[in-house]
Amino acid sequence: MATILVDLDGTLLPLSAWNPVFAEACAVIADKAGVSPGEVWRRARQRNLALMRRLDWRAFDWQAILDSVAEELGAGRAPDIVTLLRKHLPGFQLSDGAVEALEELKALGHRVEIATNGHAAYQLPVIRRLGLDRLVDGVRTSDVYKCPKTCPEFFNGAHVMVGDNPVFDVYFPKRFGLLAVFYGNWEREALEYSQRLLIPAYNVRPDAAVETLKELPRTVEAVLKNKSIP
Repeated sequence: MATILVDLDGTLLPLSAWNPVFAEACAVIADKAGVSPGEVWRRARQRNLALMRRLDWRAFDWQAILDSVAEELGAGRAPDIVTLLRKHLPGFQLSDGAVEALEELKALGHRVEIATNGHAAYQLPVIRRLGLDRLVDGVRTSDVYKCPKTCPEFFNGAHVMVGDNPVFDVYFPKRFGLLAVFYGNWEREALEYSQRLLIPAYNVRPDAAVETLKELPRTVEAVLKNKSIP
C-alpha cells in the first residue's frame, strides 16, 4: 500500500470555483475605498506572489492578505472570507472524474490524503461540503506544518504527490524522494511557474503527467511499479 497525496485547488477542484468568493471580497473593499475591484485584487495578488516567492505559508492566508489591502486603502478590514466562502459553496463543483479517481485509488488499497497549500479554515469547509472527507484518509494543510508544500515534514510517510503546480506538486516533492504525477500540460505550466516563482521547476520532470483525472489511478499504479515501497 502506498500513501498518495492529491492536491485540492486546481486538481480535485477547479481554481475558478473560488472566483465568486474573491470577487465579492474585492468588491466590498473597493466600494469602501473608492477604487476598482481589479485594483484590490491586483494588490492582493502582489502580496500573495511575494510571499510565495519566499516560500511562506502565509501566502495562502487570504483573510490576512485582504485585510492588509483593505487597511492600506483605508477601507478598514476585509469581509470575513469564511463567511463569503460558505455563501458561495453551493456553487462549488469538483473536477470531472475527481470522485471516481479517489474511489479507485482507495479500492486499489492505497492510503489517499489531500495535500493543499491552503489553510484549514478555508479548505476544510470545502472538503466537507463536497464530500471529500468521506473519500480520503486525511488532509494536510500548510498552516499545520507552518510551511507550504516545500518542507520535508509536509511529505512525511508519503510516496506519490499528484497535482497541477510544477513547483509545489513536482519540484519539491521530488526533492524529498516522492514520485510525482502532474495534472495538466507540463511543458507550458513548468515554464510559467518557474518564471513566476523564480524556481527552476522545469529542470525536474514529473514521473508521469495526466490530462484528465480519469487517467490518474492507472498512472499512479504504473509509476509505483518502478519504486519499491515499504
